[in-house]
Amino acid sequence: MEDEQWLLHQSQPRSLESRKDPCVKTCITYFGAACVSFTLVLVGVFVFMIAYDVRKADSTAAAIFPVKVRTQKHRPAPILCHINVARFYDSELLYKTTELPGNYCSHLVFPLRGFLSGGNETPDSPLTFGLVQSRLIELRDKVNNSFPHLKYLVAAGDENGGGRLAFHDTPNATAYMTFLVEMVRWLIQTRFDGLVLNSVFPMENEHRRHMAVFLSHLKQAMHKHGLLFVVTARWDTGIFKSGARPGRLSKFLDYVGVVTHSLHRAANATDRILVPFHHQRGQKNSRSVEDSIDHVISSGVPRSKVLITVSLAGYVCTVTQLPEKDEVPTWSSARALRVVSYGEACHLVRQPDWALSYDHESEKPHAWRNNLWMGYEDEISVRKTASLVDKMYLGGVLIWDVGNDDHTGRCGLTNPLVRAIFTEVEGTPIDDNPGAIIPSFNITDADAHTGNKTKLSG
Repeated sequence: MEDEQWLLHQSQPRSLESRKDPCVKTCITYFGAACVSFTLVLVGVFVFMIAYDVRKADSTAAAIFPVKVRTQKHRPAPILCHINVARFYDSELLYKTTELPGNYCSHLVFPLRGFLSGGNETPDSPLTFGLVQSRLIELRDKVNNSFPHLKYLVAAGDENGGGRLAFHDTPNATAYMTFLVEMVRWLIQTRFDGLVLNSVFPMENEHRRHMAVFLSHLKQAMHKHGLLFVVTARWDTGIFKSGARPGRLSKFLDYVGVVTHSLHRAANATDRILVPFHHQRGQKNSRSVEDSIDHVISSGVPRSKVLITVSLAGYVCTVTQLPEKDEVPTWSSARALRVVSYGEACHLVRQPDWALSYDHESEKPHAWRNNLWMGYEDEISVRKTASLVDKMYLGGVLIWDVGNDDHTGRCGLTNPLVRAIFTEVEGTPIDDNPGAIIPSFNITDADAHTGNKTKLSG
């Protein structure tokens, strides 16, 4: 009877749990947990990528979520300050190294052309460079006494147009590369911190290939010794065009400084001036700064390697007829054109016969008197441009010629424009500047065009 009951019990189906081996149960548990974890990781990566770089229908980069990329990196954004070294040797300017806005910069850029009588490099530049090496070292050491935290870069290349030593000029390409190799060797020996190349990107595919090979070898030598490698280029240069694949070149560089101003020739056909995009709204094929940066990013350059350039230069010109609608003169009617610093602009607009206006679309100020028209940067306008670093998740800022700031403090704080850029990029409290040209912010375009004059004390 007991045997029959045992056989009957054995013949009944057992549940799955009762037949499982303990080891099998453990394996199934861990496998399930691993699958869930992997799925969560994939979802997290997907959400982060969408939040970091999602594009609207108009190709403007924007983030779905308020991601603060700057705080995630846990490092400050680089602020490269370009200074025309010729200012230190001009007896009329009397510009001192202690007047530099060194506390608001991470790097100071010495353009080589400042030692070459204002001209661009030529095939004879290697010889000339040998003559100015001691002056570069002397200037660096003098600045370092006041701002020991700064790092120092030397800039070469075609800053102002018309240079004869560049990759797009085949006969001089070899001379250019030889010059740069010698220059990098000197930077390493003298403990400078890096190199900036201005407007070196060629248009032709053949020259582009040669440059890519050269830059790759140059970067290896520079990074081996911890040197920073930066290239500046206009947003519409050939390397950023469709099919150029600039992403390949960007991997050879630490940063690409995108020039967000245009080069115009004055009426005398010799002087040139860098004019911000915002003041060209009425011109053919004009773009905003955001458009130009987005164009570069769309071409394949990583956001983290893009430096937005901010020019501190103002400009004044005489025009045959003052504009009434666009408020920006057509440069064909300009009879003269010259650069003015913010200190000069501040002094001029405080005169009683200057009319002030403010373009609320671009947030740029301008002023005029009789047939003189002047556009310039102020604290609000440069802060707006610098805000694109966080808005578009860029690598940092390159400030073009900090010597054009008000280093004397005649408009209140010393170097107010560089201070404004620093506070915007780093998110620090804004300095109160009671001497700024604040009344110009409240003038409407209608008031300005009716001939109302704003008299400022000063």
